[in-house]
Amino acid sequence: MPSRRQSLLILGLLGLTAAAGGAYLLESHGTSDRPGDSPEGAPPDRPLAPITPPGPVPSGEYLNWRPNAPRFTPVDDRGQQIKGYASATSVGLGESIDFHVSVRPAQKFTVKVFRLGRIPAGAESNLVATSPELSGVSQSAPRVVEPTRTVVAPWAASWRLDVPADWKSGLYVAVFESTAKFRSLTPFVVRDDHKAADLLVVLPFTTYQAYNMYPVDRVLGSSLYSAYLPSGKMGGADICSTRVSFDRPYQEDGLPRLFELDQAFVEWVETQPYSVSYASGLDLHAGRVKVTDYKALVFSGHDEYWSAEMRAELDKALGAGIGVAFMAANNVYWSIRMDASAAGVEHRQVTCYKRHQDPAAVGGVLPTVLWRDLGQPEQRVLGAMYTAIITDPEPRPLVVAGAGHWFWKGTGLRDGDQLAKLVGGEADRVHPNVKDKPDVAVLAASPFTAEGPGGRPHTQTQHTVLHQHPSGAWVFNAGTFYWNHGLSTPGFVDSRVQIATQNLLDRMTGKSGA
Repeated sequence: MPSRRQSLLILGLLGLTAAAGGAYLLESHGTSDRPGDSPEGAPPDRPLAPITPPGPVPSGEYLNWRPNAPRFTPVDDRGQQIKGYASATSVGLGESIDFHVSVRPAQKFTVKVFRLGRIPAGAESNLVATSPELSGVSQSAPRVVEPTRTVVAPWAASWRLDVPADWKSGLYVAVFESTAKFRSLTPFVVRDDHKAADLLVVLPFTTYQAYNMYPVDRVLGSSLYSAYLPSGKMGGADICSTRVSFDRPYQEDGLPRLFELDQAFVEWVETQPYSVSYASGLDLHAGRVKVTDYKALVFSGHDEYWSAEMRAELDKALGAGIGVAFMAANNVYWSIRMDASAAGVEHRQVTCYKRHQDPAAVGGVLPTVLWRDLGQPEQRVLGAMYTAIITDPEPRPLVVAGAGHWFWKGTGLRDGDQLAKLVGGEADRVHPNVKDKPDVAVLAASPFTAEGPGGRPHTQTQHTVLHQHPSGAWVFNAGTFYWNHGLSTPGFVDSRVQIATQNLLDRMTGKSGA
């Protein structure tokens, strides 16, 4: 369980500060006369306005998907100028996805859909669809459902996107633009359920939602880490949510915490000679993807919250000889359940009681605690596991070990060489006392500073590791949040990190060069 100082570091990463404010509201059960409201926080089935097909993609216009693009102002949760969320974390080719949008004050708005990753030659960005101009309304205020302190925004759908069958699987964002030039967004995945590929990149939507503090208003906001006290100051584990809902926007401009890690991997991997498909972690949970259709699974970001169903799919892949790469740190850490929404929509709420008593953990139902507390430490799968938040003010260098391993082939690196700015955020290491742990190759052993006893600085060692499952599948664990920055983030890119990652994925996919 994170210490008080670690919790403050988490809040710092979220960009939150303690401030005065009012008490939180309780869910009102029953009917409402406000447009778009439904009993028990259930989003209505139908949109507020008729669903219309996407309009033509504009040409000759400067287009940029980010909320702070030129001429636009990012929203904030107290103003709620324009906020929205998707009806699902992923959608298959030829299927539909709804966007639930609220605009304050009521005004026209537009939804623009961008695909992230490889950008067509000569284009500023990869805009793939636009909505018509839509009539926006100010939908109901977010509510809190007790006793789990679950924040929900029971909004009607505003626009439905019918995903063309010829789109590419990928990581997409829906950008919401008001006529007042405010912007926010929500990410989602487009799946291709009918085509095998070299790589399946899995996006950590359960972890995105776990950290989501929407609304950051000093009143209602709550995540699986923090919530507001009646004074408006930030409280921690004693008052935070034990269940969080996907029926609400992401905080502030809509970019989930640590989304940049996934973006950095996506932008790099799409320049490489691999066929790539995409899914969300919820697709593993729901069995919507067939893991044996891929040569390797890549968990591109910080993927901390895992259901038993997700872990079973991971085990299935490894047992079938399919490689697995975890590109960050602190993965497969908390055991969760995926619960239905109040409207009965499956997989719309992440439940994790952590140190609180889990009332549903009866009759063989797993409690939502650490996987290692369930006798299934993540190191048995990953080769190393979470050890600490890195408290150094700047990212530390990754210190190379095992330079003779095929992983480092072609990099020219020797043991003890340092790759700048790659050890940051959180770190994994090999814990020596874990039973039945795999025999790993340690590829990096990097000192960093963490919080020690009594809150004093303490030096620990980060490990990047690789091992081979009994099936023959390779398992990689970067053990740091910053590995992907070395692939594509300006100011961090290192060709040796790119070569090593190519060696890894070449070996996993059976391509030459490793």
